[in-house]
Amino acid sequence: MSETICVLESIEEIGLRQEANYWRAQHARASERENFWKAQSQELQRTLSKHEASLEQFRQELAKQAATLAEKDGQIEALKARIVWLTQRLFGRSTEQTGPASPDASVSGPNPPETSAQDPPPSVEAPAVPKRKRGQQQGAKGHGRRRRGSLPRVDTTHDLPPAQRGCPKCGKPLAAAGTEDSEEIEWEVRVYRRRHRRQRYAKTCDCAGVPRIVTAPAPEKLIPKGLLATSFWVRVLLEKYLFQRPLHRVRQVLALEGLDLSQGTISGGLQRLGPLLQPVYACLQERNRQAKRWKMDETRWQVYVEVEGKNGYLWWLWVAITEDTVVYLLEPTRSAEVPRRHLGEHREGILLADRYCAYQALGLVVAFCWSHIRRDFVRIREAYPPQESWAEAWVKRINDLFQLNRQRRQGRGEPQTLARYDQEVRQAVAAMAECRDRELADPQLPPAARKALESLRRHWAGATVFVAHPEIEMDNNESERALRDPAMGRKNYFGCGSLWSGTLMVACFSIFQTLRKNHLDPQQWLVAYLEACAQNGGKPPAEVATFLPWNLSEERKQAWRHPRDPP
Repeated sequence: MSETICVLESIEEIGLRQEANYWRAQHARASERENFWKAQSQELQRTLSKHEASLEQFRQELAKQAATLAEKDGQIEALKARIVWLTQRLFGRSTEQTGPASPDASVSGPNPPETSAQDPPPSVEAPAVPKRKRGQQQGAKGHGRRRRGSLPRVDTTHDLPPAQRGCPKCGKPLAAAGTEDSEEIEWEVRVYRRRHRRQRYAKTCDCAGVPRIVTAPAPEKLIPKGLLATSFWVRVLLEKYLFQRPLHRVRQVLALEGLDLSQGTISGGLQRLGPLLQPVYACLQERNRQAKRWKMDETRWQVYVEVEGKNGYLWWLWVAITEDTVVYLLEPTRSAEVPRRHLGEHREGILLADRYCAYQALGLVVAFCWSHIRRDFVRIREAYPPQESWAEAWVKRINDLFQLNRQRRQGRGEPQTLARYDQEVRQAVAAMAECRDRELADPQLPPAARKALESLRRHWAGATVFVAHPEIEMDNNESERALRDPAMGRKNYFGCGSLWSGTLMVACFSIFQTLRKNHLDPQQWLVAYLEACAQNGGKPPAEVATFLPWNLSEERKQAWRHPRDPP
């Protein structure tokens, strides 16, 4: 029995051991499969991670490509806009005819944003007026033909031939019955030699110590022992520095009249005239810097001389305008040092200029030109068709502001009118600032529009100086117009070939434009001044100040008044 039990227990133990081994084997296989699938899962996870990294890299590359495409699209759009702008400058109108004509918005020269070059300037919109017939003055029947009574008159008598002074039938003579008069204007240019015949006297006595021959004194000459008279040099200075005609063309005109002069003769004479005009130029500079309000601008100018530390021949012609002076400066640099040196260390006042950064470094209150600001939106309107209506709305806002300020300036003598328009100007400025900030907050604002509005916001303090100072104009067009004649000279005679010629040029530019600003005739002034120099032995007169426009007597002002100005 016990043996049977032992056998049964052994069989059961063997079965349990077999079962345990079975489950061990199953567990090992399960563990092996688990490890296999874990490895597969890890491999898949690693593969997935690699693919996710690749996908993320691909997404980044895609985003970068999209940004590049957007940047290229923006560049293409900007280049298209520049093509439109350059085409407009080359083939379009020289001025913008879409805005109100006012004292604050007259025509001036070109500037890209944030710089000072010479672009066609804006004008300001004027109310529509009925179209009138050619030659008809608005509100008048016409003034008729002018008689030109200020011109000297030469009478020429025309008579009938003797055979026609009688009756063709009976032959009885005709009686004189006065004249029938008509006029025409002649223009004769005459170059001639003036022979000075100085009378000589011989003594008829035997007195000792007395010259045998006494000769009348020689006439004064502007250039001692020079061949060319004062009137000749007056014409040369006017031709080149007022009418911007190069000297080789002046010589061609003289050759047509029979006078052949070398370039060296004229250039040498001009070099000797320079010191005669420098005292006047110095007086103009001193009065200019003593002012409290200026308008300034600059343009490129070529000076073909070697200057130590400077590469190339590009110089800059600056202009500074005050109430009664126009002063030009020729400098080898465009830095803020030029206006800083001209205006002096203790400068105070308001400077009206474009947005060129040099003016903002002077420590003055700088009023920015609204014509340049308006030009930003005009360019967007012309170069970006999808933004045309947006830009046109801004152009209209600026035009309306010009118009309101013009009315405010016209009403300065009437307190009630001034107060009313002053309030309207301030309200228009506030509304413009609110519109600017609201549009800048829009993330969908196109880049060109955003750039224009950000520039407007950045320069807002200077752009609104005119609000608190009604005497300050909204535009700097006067200084740009002052550079227009020199720009014509730059095209005609290509700058200056020496420093002395540049010094003479800015002196003549300053004198002529100051005279015109004070309604004086440059020709009459120049004749009187150079004759005074001739009487002083070819040197500047002792009292240069008596020739300055603000020191002239009323008699001289009337005698030298520019013929195109009202009396």
